[in-house]
Amino acid sequence: MLFRIKEYFRFLIKSTNQHGVHSPFVYSLVTKCFYNRKKKASYSLIKSIYKQQNKPSLNYKHLTLLDRLLSYLRYKNVLLLENTPHLIQQIISLNNQVTISRKIDKSNYDLIYLDVSQCVSIELDTLFSKTHNDSLLLCNKIHQTKENVTIWNMIKKHPSVTVTIDTYWLGFVFIRQEQVKEHFVIRL
Repeated sequence: MLFRIKEYFRFLIKSTNQHGVHSPFVYSLVTKCFYNRKKKASYSLIKSIYKQQNKPSLNYKHLTLLDRLLSYLRYKNVLLLENTPHLIQQIISLNNQVTISRKIDKSNYDLIYLDVSQCVSIELDTLFSKTHNDSLLLCNKIHQTKENVTIWNMIKKHPSVTVTIDTYWLGFVFIRQEQVKEHFVIRL
């Protein structure tokens, strides 16, 4: 518990909002998706699904962000690994025309949802080989334990990764060849 408190204070010191972002892609993502406060019809469904959960892996704010993210980026092919909570699959399939895979079988995925603690059993190179330009690897629980922070730092240093966004609970890893490698720490 003490580790997470220290990590959160480090995050608060390093983090910024949209005004500290100098990448047009990330600025647009943050202002039009992350900070978009318009109510969507799916939010009431998300709230009812969220309330049915015993110990949800994400809070309501992050679930609505996930819903906005899919529509903003127009992703169609999603990979949810075997240990991904059913809650995530329910939210992704709400009002989004997506194909969800539970096993690595296709060649290119738009979005791969990953609990960072699963990275121990999964080779990062295998995951990155299933991405394309503009793919997103969405990592959960990046600051929960020291091991997760170490894995998050390994992911950030991977040669395929160009843009990472740390929001404390979620880590966004973008593969964009047209952009220089940058790491952002953003408050939600």
